[in-house]
Parts: sequence; structure tokens; C-alpha cells
Amino acid sequence: MTTATNQLLPLELIDKCIGSKIWVIMKSEREFTGTLLGFDDYVNMVLEDVTEYENTPEGRKTTKLDKILLNGNNITMLIPGGEGPENKKQMKQKLHVRYTEFQAIVLCGYGNRLYPLTEDNNIPKALLPLANKPMLHYVLDWLERAGITDVIIISESSGEHKIGHYIKVVYEGKLKPILEVVKEDVGTADALRTIKDKIKNDFVVISCDLILDLPPHQFLDLHRTRDPTFTALYYEPNKSEGSGGSGNNYKDDKSKQFVGVDINQSRLIYVASEVDLDQEFSLRMSLLWKFPRVNIHTTLQDSHLYIFKRWVIDLIAQKKAISSVREHLVPLLVKCQYQKNLLEKEGIDKLAKLQENHQKIALEYSATWDEKDKEPVYCQVYIYNTGFCGRGNTVPKYCDLNRHMTKVSTESRVSPSAEVNAKTQVGSDSLVGNDTKIDERTSIKRATIGSHCIIGKNVKISNSILMDDIIIEDNVRLDGCVVCNNAKIMEKSVLKDCEVGGGYVVVAETQAKNEQLVEFRDLS
Repeated sequence: MTTATNQLLPLELIDKCIGSKIWVIMKSEREFTGTLLGFDDYVNMVLEDVTEYENTPEGRKTTKLDKILLNGNNITMLIPGGEGPENKKQMKQKLHVRYTEFQAIVLCGYGNRLYPLTEDNNIPKALLPLANKPMLHYVLDWLERAGITDVIIISESSGEHKIGHYIKVVYEGKLKPILEVVKEDVGTADALRTIKDKIKNDFVVISCDLILDLPPHQFLDLHRTRDPTFTALYYEPNKSEGSGGSGNNYKDDKSKQFVGVDINQSRLIYVASEVDLDQEFSLRMSLLWKFPRVNIHTTLQDSHLYIFKRWVIDLIAQKKAISSVREHLVPLLVKCQYQKNLLEKEGIDKLAKLQENHQKIALEYSATWDEKDKEPVYCQVYIYNTGFCGRGNTVPKYCDLNRHMTKVSTESRVSPSAEVNAKTQVGSDSLVGNDTKIDERTSIKRATIGSHCIIGKNVKISNSILMDDIIIEDNVRLDGCVVCNNAKIMEKSVLKDCEVGGGYVVVAETQAKNEQLVEFRDLS
């Protein structure tokens, strides 16, 4: 099996240079620098603000030109960003700059619906363990396999130090992500707005809680084929394998989503939540006139994985009312495909025109240009229903993700540094982390045990997640529980479908079901 890398083909690299300085060396004694306006498949190209350099017996001759058409057959070398033969040292430095097709922004929010797992006395959502590896590990691995090297991680201030420590000290991948911090409780689009000046190219937006086995190149290649305004990934949710946690923060996650797709073009043409509809479901006539064949899905979910054109960040910067990518930005762009008045009212047609598709500019100088291709907004959807895809944005969903990742993990079921008594049973569907100690007659089934835990005698743990540095005393029973870092559960306690907060001590012989056991904090 081969691994796709995110490398640019020659014409794609030239395409990225549209509107930028370029140095062209000809087969003759002539060289040109100027701004690239366009080119065709034969690399015939048009430059403006041109400086021509010609080597003659009398020396180098320099001529200024407004515009020039160069024959591709006579071109020997192209240097993107080159300033010409008079600045070769600078040219050598620029040749070492790596041109990136996409930037990636990883959104690491607080995770309100993951309370109490994301409380300050535990860890940020991005670092919650799945099969004993942080969620963020899997997202960065996906981006690395995609060949995307320019990665920005956005965290709220509450997670700054722990996520920063993970990136600098713990993370072992090849990427060198940059951490940007935003204030608490901002929307996803608000977070993007704060880093507008750092987004230079088309950009991928991905949530830190997304786990998927879709090969990255399949998603990226679909985007490349159409070069749309954005491409969004929607997925059919996998069936839950069982409960996990109290479920108290799962109530608001079951509203039906209406997703309209023109399957002939893979276009996303309608998005709405059941709670957003005033009365009953309906479609505008302008939508049906333009897209007469619409498939309406009610089981698809937004994965929070998108690829956007660069100009979309300028739209976000201009429109302060756009606070959320999913709730505001995506519906607005989708509607602009068939509501011309909205398109013009919001000025989106002008934004798209200012930074329109480079290939369209190039094609205007060729015989293949077709005016009908100049559609300002094109929203594309990738529907993934052939593999695993899910988000860990609630406790039950987080537990489902952990079960899946534990099941498919290729790591040793029991860490070589763990000490497990010979009379203890650890199921093949479980994991035991580094330096954990488990005493005799204990049973571990469908569970993930973190590092540096101490588990006593005759303990029964099933369908549960134990994070790091946890103490479980003798004769404890845990079923469907999530236990956070540094918690202690004292002897003969029986917990079912509970969440135990970071550092919390469960007193001996506690009987609890469907509860959140957390320390009370006086906020006065």
C-alpha cells in the first residue's frame, strides 16, 4: 500500500504563483521578472510590471515593460518569488522556502458537554485519552499523513499550558504545530477570526475530537478536482456499542439535522437543524429551480472537517455576526449558491471575485475558458459511510470512540512496564498503561486503564475508562464509568455509569448509579 503525500505538480505550483512575483529564465540570454497574470497548459504565460534583463557584449541591459506574453517553448526555468539576476543571494534563500498547498487549523475548545472530564483539575478535551493516547495525537497523525506541514492549534486559555506542554515535550510526530490562544467561550468562527493574519493559503479546519479512518488524500483530492469554496465532510454515525458515563450532558445532541445534497455534483445545497425550523420542513423555490434533484438526509452528521478557500477568512473577519462555522458560516455560504440577493447583499460575490480561482484566471488566457465556470460560491460535500468516523464531543460519544480505538489498537494489550498479578484477567478488548499495578483476582473487561494506576484485589472493571494516577482499592466494582486523573475509589464501592472527577475521593462502600462525582468548588 502506498502513502499519498501532499506534493504539488509543476502546473499546480505555477498556479499558486498567480498574482505573485516570478523570475523567468529563457533559453536565450534573456530573463524576466514580473507579476504572473496567467498561463495555459503549454506554460505560455502573461506577466505585468515586467523587468527584462538581456546579457549583451556591453553588459546586462535592463528594460521596463507594462505587460508581456512569453512562449512556453522558450522557457528554461521558473523561480517563484524570484527578484531577478541582480539579487541572486535572495533568490537562493527563497528557493529553500517550502510552498504549502493547505494550512490546517485544529480547534481545541473547552468541551462543555464533556463535563466533568474537562474540568481544570483534569485535562483539556484535546488531551483526553483514547486507547491511552490523547485525542490530539490522532488528529495530528491524520494531518501528517495528509502531508500538511503548516499547522496551527487554537486553544482556549484554560488549556494553554497543558496543550503547550504536550506539543513541546510529549508529542513525537514530525509536525511542528504553532499554538494560538483565544479567550474563553468564543465560537469556532470567532477563533478563526483572531488568527486571520496567519492564514495565507486555502485552509483545513478540523476539530480536535474527530476520529476517522478515511485516508486523507481521498478527501483532499475531491476538493482539488472542483476547487470549491469549501468542502465539508459529513458521515453516517456508527452504532453505539453501549453506555458510558452518566449521560447527563447528552440530552442536547439528538436534534435531527436536515442535509440537502445534489448527488450529481456532490454539492451541499441545504443545511438546517430541526430546532432551527420555525414550523415544518420546506425548501425555497430558488433552490429547486437551480437544483431540481435534491436528496434530503436526516441521519448525516457534520464532522467539523472542512477545507476553505483563503478568501473565506476575509469574509469571517468582515462579518462579526458569523460566530460559528457550523451554525453561521456554512449555512450562509450554502444559501449564497441559489440566493443571488443574499450573495450581493453580503458582498460575498465581490470577495470571491477579488481572490477568485487561480486556474480560472489562467484559463482566461486560453481557448478553453468558459464563462459559465465563474460561479462565485460552490459548496461541496464528501459523504463518508464506508468506514469509522465519529466525534468525542459528549461523554457517551467519547466512550464509544475509546472502545473503538481500544479495539483496533496495535499496542501491547498490557504495557511491558505494568505489573499484573498472574491471577488477574485482562481481556483482549482492554488496555493497561505504563507502570500500572494490578493485584490478584481482578477482572478487566472492555476497559482502558491508564498509566501509574494502582488497582487492588478482587476488583471488577468493565466497559470503563480509567485515566492516569488512579487508586482503586479492594473489592470495588466499576461498570460503564469514566474515572479522571488522580481520583481514588475506596474499598467496596460499586459505581455504574458514573463520572468521577479529577482528584475526587469516593469514600468506602459508596453505591452510585448515573451520577457525576466531583469536588465542590466555592466560586464566591
